[in-house]
Amino acid sequence: MPNQEEMVGTAHRDVGDRTAPSWWLGRSPDPTAARLPAGSRLDGDVRCDVVIVGGGFTGLWSAIRLAEADPGCAVVVLERECVGFGASGRNGGFAMTMVGRSLHDLVRKVGPGPALRVHRAMVQTLDEIEGFCRAEAIAADLSRPGLLTVSNGPEQDVRIRQDLEAAERLGLNDLRGVSAAGCRELLAAQGMRCGHVEDAALLVDPAALVRGLAAAARRRGVRVLERTPVEEVRVGPGGVRALTRFGSVRADRGLIATNAYAHAIPRLRRFLFTVCASITLTEPLTAAQWAQVGWERRMGVEDRRVMPHFHRPTPDGRILWGGRDAPHSPIGPDPRRDRDPRILRRLEETFRQTFPQLADVRLTHGWGGPVAATVSCLPRAGWLRGGRLAYALGYSGHGVGPSALMGRVVADLLLGRATERLELPLVTRRAVPLPPEPLRGAILGMAQRALQAADDHGGARGPVGRLAVRLLR
Repeated sequence: MPNQEEMVGTAHRDVGDRTAPSWWLGRSPDPTAARLPAGSRLDGDVRCDVVIVGGGFTGLWSAIRLAEADPGCAVVVLERECVGFGASGRNGGFAMTMVGRSLHDLVRKVGPGPALRVHRAMVQTLDEIEGFCRAEAIAADLSRPGLLTVSNGPEQDVRIRQDLEAAERLGLNDLRGVSAAGCRELLAAQGMRCGHVEDAALLVDPAALVRGLAAAARRRGVRVLERTPVEEVRVGPGGVRALTRFGSVRADRGLIATNAYAHAIPRLRRFLFTVCASITLTEPLTAAQWAQVGWERRMGVEDRRVMPHFHRPTPDGRILWGGRDAPHSPIGPDPRRDRDPRILRRLEETFRQTFPQLADVRLTHGWGGPVAATVSCLPRAGWLRGGRLAYALGYSGHGVGPSALMGRVVADLLLGRATERLELPLVTRRAVPLPPEPLRGAILGMAQRALQAADDHGGARGPVGRLAVRLLR
């Protein structure tokens, strides 16, 4: 390789035409927002201290924390489209303490001591997100109504109980058990058997938040360059080079913060896989319709399916309803799956079952996007090339909150600071590798279908389904 540089991989692979990715990204008062306006674009060759590939939550939080920790550190963020174009601008806007599938799952995977440290770090992180938005005047429609997690079946009752037992084991008072009657007092939805409430959770407009983070980063001297696809990232003795068609960025250190789009990098793809999640949205409800659902606290809601539903009110009075199907995508992010009619119909089916009193309410929007997942469902941060190129990714659909924690982890890594954050299992725990294709796709596809069937039918069916559900308990 010229100059002894090693090509790590491409940061993104084109797989087709793209359309405006979500309602969130299109609701800005700026009439050009739906056309994804570009920020300043790279023009020529640039030298800096840290180059970050990816302009979503992880990349922008990392840039902000680097600039705050070392104001003299020159940081450049490169984004292929507009900031938040990927998962950061397409999600449901839930910022929770959850890291992994649940509190019980976290304790089971990393042990009670590390789980407690992660949970405490996440509680602090949510406070920091709220405080940062207030200090920076980021109009992200941020609220703190809490999160109601419910059971819709006997197997989900077990998961609710396991979470409450895990909280008790850790000495936490963060989760409060709720009876079926208590759930109905919070929300008039069908099928709720029991649940728990967590008050720390935030709801945000994710697109407004990511745009606010980009503005805050720029105020701190970070160059956030949009419409600048990175074609190669090379690592050598002299540092990191990010190559684009418009020029290159040479830096001492770098960060891959592209989440699902890191599928194009073989060393990350070994433990990372992509699923496609979807969301639907109603028209704005009338006051009478809101009275029918009794959602006075406007809490976020998630059920305890393996592949959960999640729903919440939006700032303009709609109901956002997402989840259920999340098919594996062997090629990584695939825009052809962004608006899958079959999946959107299945989402509408469960929305109608849950809120029969809203039979006359229309669903007006639907979209999807790529979610980066790991076998453990835990995000990961570490070095791709020791001391030069780092990565942070793999949130398994719950990245709004943990990505802010990862921003501090990344700043510690890149600045060489020994902190307690670098002792968290999100950094120290070894990632579980996946087999190569075609075996990888066959295993993940079979497991996904088995888990989907178990969710839909209230329990595992067949040997594959029973094994998959057992591994997740």
